[in-house]
Amino acid sequence: MMSYRELIGAYEVGVQFPDVSGMEHLDMLMTRSEIAANEPHLSDEERKRVSEADRALLQHAQEFCESIRSVADLASWRRDENVPPSHWWWYLDVIEQLPTNSKRREATPFPNRERSSVRV
Repeated sequence: MMSYRELIGAYEVGVQFPDVSGMEHLDMLMTRSEIAANEPHLSDEERKRVSEADRALLQHAQEFCESIRSVADLASWRRDENVPPSHWWWYLDVIEQLPTNSKRREATPFPNRERSSVRV
C-alpha cells in the first residue's frame, strides 16, 4: 500500500497528463478517492498539494473526460461503485458541462473534516 505522500505524488503526476489513456485516468480517480479516505491524516502541506492538483484536474476536465470516455462511462461507473457526491472528481462528465467561468472557481477539496467538495 502506498503512503499518503506517494498517493498525492501519483495524483499530482496524473493531473499533469490529460492526454494519456483513459485507463490511467480511471486509476488517477481511484487514487484521488484513496486520498479522500485518508484526509483526516493529511498535513496542511499535503492538503495544499491535493488542492493544487484538484485545480489542475478541473482545468482540464474536458480532456480527461474525452480520454475516459474511450474506456468507460463515468455515470455507469458512479452508479456501479456507489460513488458519493462528495467525491466530485468522479463527476468530471458533469463538471465539463458547466459554464467555463464556473470551472475556474477555486477547488476546495477539504472545506471541513466531514467531506470533500468543490465549489461550482
